[in-house]
Amino acid sequence: FRWQVPAHFNLAEVCAARWARSTPQAVAIRYEHEDGRRATFTYADLQANADRLSNALARLGVQRGDRVAIVMPQRFETAVAHIAVAQLGAVAMPLSMLFGPDALEYRLQHSEAVVAIVDESAIANLRAARPQCPALRRVVAVGDAAGQGDVDWDAALAAERSGFTAVKTKADEAAVLIYTSGTTGPPKGALI
Repeated sequence: FRWQVPAHFNLAEVCAARWARSTPQAVAIRYEHEDGRRATFTYADLQANADRLSNALARLGVQRGDRVAIVMPQRFETAVAHIAVAQLGAVAMPLSMLFGPDALEYRLQHSEAVVAIVDESAIANLRAARPQCPALRRVVAVGDAAGQGDVDWDAALAAERSGFTAVKTKADEAAVLIYTSGTTGPPKGALI
């Protein structure tokens, strides 16, 4: 057995863009909050929002290879953020919303993340960690965290167009950076 890996590969293309082109009204995400709120999002919804966020992040200076922290639970905006970061050729860095300020500070410093996308579940801890993270240029506040970052998600996406051409990334370029738990020493970054 041998994988047939193309020279160029972008996660955003295979996870969203191709589906948005071929089956735009197909359901991409079904969401249910613990309080009972429900929503359904199509591939067209996912792609349009990812395009707007890619444009917004580019306006904030995010470039190919930059690390972007995504500090949110599973919600529509989390999926949008991953697709948008991949389209830019940047590196998505998912971080647990349960991390305290010290855990966030270590990972943000070590990775040299330039932007963090965070919702109400972790905004207080991220704000506490931020002064020790000089590379972190901008915080995008999502949901009920609005007004507590540098840029509010809704306003940023509303100001952007929905078209975006994904960066033509190579199959062996970094796409995701995850960290080990740090139980046997400092957390270690694992680049995917």
